[in-house]
Amino acid sequence: MSSRIVRAAWVLCLVCDFGLGRAETPFQCQPVACSTLIPSPFVDDPRNNDCAYHAGNLWWVDYVAGSLAWSDHKAVAPVTVAIFDDGALIDHEDLRRQLWTNEAEAHGKPGADDDGNGYVDDVHGWDFVDNSPDVAPKGECRSRISHGTLMASLVAAERNNGSGIAAPGSDGARLMILRVVGCNRGVNDDANPERLRRALDYATRMGARILSFSSHWYATTPELDQAFAEVADKRDARHPAIVVASVPNKGEPQAGYPAAYTFRRIVRAIPIGNDDMISPGTTVAPEGLNLGAPSACVIGAGGAPDHYRLEQGSSNSTAILSGLLAGIWSSPPYDKLTTDEFLARVVQGRMVSTPRRSKPGSRTPYLNGVPIADACLLETERRRARVCTQPGSQREPRP
Repeated sequence: MSSRIVRAAWVLCLVCDFGLGRAETPFQCQPVACSTLIPSPFVDDPRNNDCAYHAGNLWWVDYVAGSLAWSDHKAVAPVTVAIFDDGALIDHEDLRRQLWTNEAEAHGKPGADDDGNGYVDDVHGWDFVDNSPDVAPKGECRSRISHGTLMASLVAAERNNGSGIAAPGSDGARLMILRVVGCNRGVNDDANPERLRRALDYATRMGARILSFSSHWYATTPELDQAFAEVADKRDARHPAIVVASVPNKGEPQAGYPAAYTFRRIVRAIPIGNDDMISPGTTVAPEGLNLGAPSACVIGAGGAPDHYRLEQGSSNSTAILSGLLAGIWSSPPYDKLTTDEFLARVVQGRMVSTPRRSKPGSRTPYLNGVPIADACLLETERRRARVCTQPGSQREPRP
């Protein structure tokens, strides 16, 4: 199944930075028209004051009915989403209150392994490149090119904080930051299988239930394969988790890992571009839990000086889908479901079988389109979104 190659390129799935400069009014607060997708009206929420929301730039949230996952009250037990990337700027205004926190270390003795997990001072995650609790991007990624910062914001950017954007997982997701690649055009930039295996073990042991990979790699090892199988396939896994995997859209001949795995807890993000179409160049994905999510014209968090950036690519789809799943999973009546119950009842039972689909693609398995991920199963008489009013989209009764 897999090769013994020890190192492989870590391929990020963004294709462009629009490079919008600074202005008197931040660009995320000005209407941005770079997509021909037609969003539905926003869910009525007069208490939301994120400027990108009011500017109409969060079309991608409404496109997946992600605002239906926003609760009148903060989730009692948000779902921890592990971000496997180049780190994240955790002091960003849209991220700093959205982080998973290891309480034992946060309230413990500095320099001590207070919880005995083998990692010292791992308050918000771990840097597996430099073996450090500092999860900030390093090297070139300290600036606005930090891919992990953008992905973290598309999962769980804080809503109603008077700044920037919101995300589908604003209320229901908390971010565990795992730095697994560098950004210096050197050896540590590779998808090192042993490093990934350690990060996978850490994330699941520390309680992450969704593992978000907005990237892919083409070489693996039996040890890494086994680690993914334990988490994403084994029925009696000690720490099962949903792996949300990016499907590349730049003409790559193969999907790459982890999307190429056929394990049953793999949920693949199929990038949806303009006109409800699967993005051109999207790689053929294995059959399974494949859901379309927006990839084009998406604003997310970045580094100084602009703090936000506009991007396109399948990375976006993956992060948006991860946040959406967390937002649904943390909401009644689904917040008590186990991992496999959530997959069977919600992802397979509702989301994959939705009548709302993309336009047909040009090749198998996309000839009939793909189901569009959305949060319409959270729709109530009080909270509606036009995107949900499709034939056959019935509300699920509360248990």
